[in-house]
Amino acid sequence: MKEIKIPVGVSGRHVHLCRADIDVLFGQGYELKVLKDLYQPGYFAAHERLLVVGRKRCLEEVRVLGPLRPKSQVELSQTEAIFLGLDLELAESGADPLSKPILLVGPKGQVQLPGSGGGGAYIARRHVHMNQSQADDLGLKEGDRVDVRVDGPRALTLHGVVVRIRPEWRYEIHLDTDESNASGVRNGDMVTMIVP
Repeated sequence: MKEIKIPVGVSGRHVHLCRADIDVLFGQGYELKVLKDLYQPGYFAAHERLLVVGRKRCLEEVRVLGPLRPKSQVELSQTEAIFLGLDLELAESGADPLSKPILLVGPKGQVQLPGSGGGGAYIARRHVHMNQSQADDLGLKEGDRVDVRVDGPRALTLHGVVVRIRPEWRYEIHLDTDESNASGVRNGDMVTMIVP
């Protein structure tokens, strides 16, 4: 068993968009404007925000993140899903068959994401980012599961955290706001990844 300290990235509600949906929501050929770079190289928070429409209510000013994705996706916490009146599943992307339909409204138009793998809303499965060299050092591959221990006054252990690997990534566990609030961790806090 190996234990490695890794930083936390708390992931608030956000939207990733494909090229076709940007054209509808913001206008043909529109390019997202970078507000700030995120921890993972090449990833950024954009100035642009959207209205996300659920069955019961809406969420206003939901941030768009870049870069572009093959399928548009809306990542929400369980609390936000309940607020919207949606019964969302844990999933890994908008291309996941478990994603659900949702409506996005932008300044130039609206897009109904169909769900079922064609782009949609979901609750992000907790996951840890790393690059191939880091994964090789630990004997891990894409899709493996690890545990992550959070110490402190609200200590807990997160089981079944999915390993995600890309060449440009570095260690970081992504938790949603429900998980962050339950454990008392914030962006940049260090937690312990446990590799069996």
